[in-house]
Amino acid sequence: MMNRIPDTLTADTSGKFTVSIRLRSGGLSFSGYIPSAAGSFFYQEAEFDRSVSYITSLKDFFYANEFFEWTYNRIHIVPLSSQYTIVPQALFDEKRKEEMFAFSFSRPENACLFNTLDNEQAVIVFGIDKEVHEFCSRSFINPLFVHPVTPQLALCKRQSRISPSRRMYGIRHDKALDIFCYEQGHLTLVNTFQAETLDDILYYLLFVWRQAGMDQEKDELYLFDNTGKYNALTHILHTYLRQIRPVEIPTEAYLLGTDMARMPADIISLAVCEL
Repeated sequence: MMNRIPDTLTADTSGKFTVSIRLRSGGLSFSGYIPSAAGSFFYQEAEFDRSVSYITSLKDFFYANEFFEWTYNRIHIVPLSSQYTIVPQALFDEKRKEEMFAFSFSRPENACLFNTLDNEQAVIVFGIDKEVHEFCSRSFINPLFVHPVTPQLALCKRQSRISPSRRMYGIRHDKALDIFCYEQGHLTLVNTFQAETLDDILYYLLFVWRQAGMDQEKDELYLFDNTGKYNALTHILHTYLRQIRPVEIPTEAYLLGTDMARMPADIISLAVCEL
């Protein structure tokens, strides 16, 4: 079971809360907040027994915690899947999304979903385990399945519009690295790499920077890393790049709770952009 949920979250008050269930390898997190209430944000993590299948652990966890059955203002299911692709909206056909997805991955996950990226005139098509998708769909009340890249792109676009220089965002999470490139608010590149070590992170950041033709003096690198590697990263990167800054966490995120600064970037972005 969860260590605790806030006393303010009850069966009677749950309808005021927007919550997110973040499905990751070996466990999940449960977080939420009341949009109109400062300081209402909470976040709890749970680890699963890796000797048991993920779907079995998820079901057991669901039935052991009655608050999963409550009605919420909004409930996001956020599956951490590296299997995703961006499709221009003009070319997207919902009836052919599985075909588009299979074209990008030789062994695609069983279920195929999509989010519309309204500000980009594009669609993100992503995979999720079929059993996990079916269980969440029938067990939670009106869940919204959101790929973690979706809210991050919304937030990064909003921030990159104000810069005359090109920007690269490097966002660390769960042994992976998301990289987004923008030119005055226009998305030019999206990719995710498995990058657990400092050397891996440095390699992919500098490789993509070079491939994107970005300027070492003028263009900007924004980093998000709550794993403790930020200082070491910037120390080495300053050898190659001049403009390196931390990703700006919007003020409205801090108003929801001071713990926001330690949260994964997708959870922060979901709260700020309210997808």
